[in-house]
Amino acid sequence: MAKKKIKLNVVLLKNNLNIAAPETFIENYLQDNEINFNKGNINAILYKKLGSYSEPKWVANLKNKIVGDFTCDFPSNQSSGVTLFIEVQDRIFAINFGTLGRFNINKNVIEKTFGIYTANKLLNNDLTATIKSAHSRVNETNPVNKQRQYGADISNNQLFLSMEDNEALKELAVISYSSEDFSRMIGKYSSLNVQFLFNNVEIPCFQYLQPKLSRLLDLYKSVSPDDVKKLFKGIYPLNSLEAEPLNTQLPNKLIMSTDTFFLFEPEIDYDLSLVAEIKIEGELYDELSLSAYLDKNPQPSFENLTEDKIFFLNEDGDIIKEWSILECLYGEIEENNTNYILSGGEWFEVSKDKYDRVSLAIDEITNTSFGIPDHIKHNIKGDIEQAIIQNQNSNQKINKENIFNIHLSNYIHGYLFDEAAKQINLYEDRFEVCDVLHQNTFFHVKYNYGASALSHLFNQGYVSAKSYAEFTSKYAEAVNLHIPDATNHLSDQPDNAKVHYLILNDKSKDRLTFFSKMALEEKIRTLQAMRFNVNLTWIRDMY
Repeated sequence: MAKKKIKLNVVLLKNNLNIAAPETFIENYLQDNEINFNKGNINAILYKKLGSYSEPKWVANLKNKIVGDFTCDFPSNQSSGVTLFIEVQDRIFAINFGTLGRFNINKNVIEKTFGIYTANKLLNNDLTATIKSAHSRVNETNPVNKQRQYGADISNNQLFLSMEDNEALKELAVISYSSEDFSRMIGKYSSLNVQFLFNNVEIPCFQYLQPKLSRLLDLYKSVSPDDVKKLFKGIYPLNSLEAEPLNTQLPNKLIMSTDTFFLFEPEIDYDLSLVAEIKIEGELYDELSLSAYLDKNPQPSFENLTEDKIFFLNEDGDIIKEWSILECLYGEIEENNTNYILSGGEWFEVSKDKYDRVSLAIDEITNTSFGIPDHIKHNIKGDIEQAIIQNQNSNQKINKENIFNIHLSNYIHGYLFDEAAKQINLYEDRFEVCDVLHQNTFFHVKYNYGASALSHLFNQGYVSAKSYAEFTSKYAEAVNLHIPDATNHLSDQPDNAKVHYLILNDKSKDRLTFFSKMALEEKIRTLQAMRFNVNLTWIRDMY
């Protein structure tokens, strides 16, 4: 008889938590929010979270920003959620239901590697298991490219990974055909979506759930370094026990080696143009600033780093994004000849050869001889200030990069391509050639907003150069239509062509996260293999 499939979102909590002390793992615990149910002999808590009744947010936006005030009654909304906490062996599992269920869990006690490592282990252990899909930490320039469909599952013996695939694996979907307990699981950081299998007589399944969770826990505990290395190519997330010594040292290292760390945006799933201000420790700033935080809290504890917040606010003062200081903290340290990266609140171990290879590649292309004279910078600043004055009564965003590019092209006697009208079409693909073109050097310029902007920059240079290498004559013909002086036309033999990345940086340091370095290093190797020269220059004191 076919088994009943039940999908559950499962989270594993860290070691040394006691289910008799729910205030240690439930956010803002209140005993009145516990729901009584038949637990049998199982140690468990069913805990609810109710949101407040409120008019839908879109109503206020409609009144304030679109049509003006009006009188009409709309039903109030109330979000809700429930979490089932259940003791299994020496650990606690949390299973979430509803919109607000996940907010019941104190996120600082979540075992972040549980989901991704358990799915990985199932794939390694079960010869019948197949991989349905995987998401890695890669920022695509074109949003269309972010949606992929997979025609067939891939079995273990057919799974071959290129050197750079899944450098920072974020999600793994695995199907098992032999397990009696689960048929499918999607492993993510923090959670594991599991399709459990039960006999019909085992529904409701609560009394039969604990043994299956126990087998999941055994699977996670059995993960070995070799299991991790199969799908994590040279960069491995540490579990909570492995990360504990580094977290203990972190506050002291932060104080003693401030230059080793900085704040950055750990996520890119928001519209940066909507961000008007950044609030850190009650003060408003234009950019993320670790020094600003340390000025307010010169000797933070690890608890301070996990509890103190950073808010990205829009022009109305509403919160767009909220993170802890720890989640925004980035740093690279070396301990016992091993390189570690702190990113998004998690520690990663990086293999020595990978760390050295990537770092050397960036160092080799860094060009400090190219610069913009002070008088040109002065003129750029003046034009930006004038644009701000002219647009102070409108919401139009000032295109600082375009102002810079105009001055750059005039200064080096190049050609400005930072215009929509000068994008070219090749075989129905439309893309930007560069921002400024000068004597076979393609300048690509981006203000250092963060990881997503830099990924766009690196990919922009790569896409254009690749098209030049693959469709040389057609590419040169399309570009030359925008170059009036025939003596400066591109050749249909792209010898000595150069891709020169310019990062406009008004932050305190010129630096990239290791993930941005990896993205750039991959492009460097490919561009150099196509016989392009590659340079990287930081331009400071622009804004």
